[in-house]
Amino acid sequence: MLKKSLCWIAAIALLVGSVSVFATDKNSTLTQKMLKPVVEQGCKSELNDSKIWQSAALFMSSERQTSVQKQICGCVSDNALNDVSAKDLAMASLSEEAKNSLIKQAVLNSVKGCAQEALK
Repeated sequence: MLKKSLCWIAAIALLVGSVSVFATDKNSTLTQKMLKPVVEQGCKSELNDSKIWQSAALFMSSERQTSVQKQICGCVSDNALNDVSAKDLAMASLSEEAKNSLIKQAVLNSVKGCAQEALK
């Protein structure tokens, strides 16, 4: 049991360490890359729940709705985590509650700008 606990602690420490070590050409950390699809799904959920989106969607074809939604949520998933601190990313990789809170806040902070850009 103790060996198993030590293995889990080592794995978590490795994951936390990877947040600051592994970076790509766009300065995206491994954690940001892992959270990107979750952010995109959160964006779709927030967008579908939005009264403004529901009203705007009435005047669009279903193909246009899908296209605009993909464009908005692609933008959100690309940009939402850019201004998130390494500490917050590390906490998100360790705690489900912290991850959900971080994603919700990041989506809410990004969706307005991305929607304005997509609807120009």
